[in-house]
Amino acid sequence: MKGFKPVKTRRTSESILEQIKTLILEGQLVPGDKLLTERELSEKLQVSRASVREALSALNLAGILEIKHGEGIYIKRPEANAVIEPLVFILLLEKDKVQNILEVRKALEVEAAGLAAERCSPELLRELEQIIEEMEVILPQGEGEKAAQLDLRFHLTLVRASGNPLIGSLMSTIQEIIGQTLRVTRALWLSATAGTTQRLFEEHREIFLAVAAHDKVRARDLMYQHLWKVEVELTRLLRHS
Repeated sequence: MKGFKPVKTRRTSESILEQIKTLILEGQLVPGDKLLTERELSEKLQVSRASVREALSALNLAGILEIKHGEGIYIKRPEANAVIEPLVFILLLEKDKVQNILEVRKALEVEAAGLAAERCSPELLRELEQIIEEMEVILPQGEGEKAAQLDLRFHLTLVRASGNPLIGSLMSTIQEIIGQTLRVTRALWLSATAGTTQRLFEEHREIFLAVAAHDKVRARDLMYQHLWKVEVELTRLLRHS
């Protein structure tokens, strides 16, 4: 196998690890490829088998390699959860830092809104329209659990409409954290600011209309402004609480 070079400096196992990672990034090794054996790597790199074993174990733990006993060592095919689970763990650690969670949400949803304007299916567009209609019906009743549920449902449906399954997976995985954030945000904001319920409805409706008009730039801008206002208001309220 081409690409490997004798190790001359640094901690031996680290150099082996970096070479394998570089070959993967350059496309010389792709998911499903079988790697050289420990002995072959040891000879190719001119290092001890113990150093090779240490590097392979680290890559195996990182989910980059899959060691099949009796068969060989393979470049592992990436799984969505390998990306999602570390993010969820970070969010769980940060659950008391509401602004951090809102910033993650903003990063996901602004792009999702733009993609939805490009890709939204007629079925999901109709579903978004139905949510907006339900929001309008309950406006006279004021804020409540139903309004919070519709808010979350609107945002998650919009993410589905983006057509990007990874964004959808990320949002679904942190759905409960996002839901808790929304409830806290709405309770604080609505109790402190008159007319907020009507304004939130109008912002959701404008986002829907931009998506329906396939206006990617406006959809992204409206979603950014919508989430930015929530972030600013919540930060202000928490600062003075």
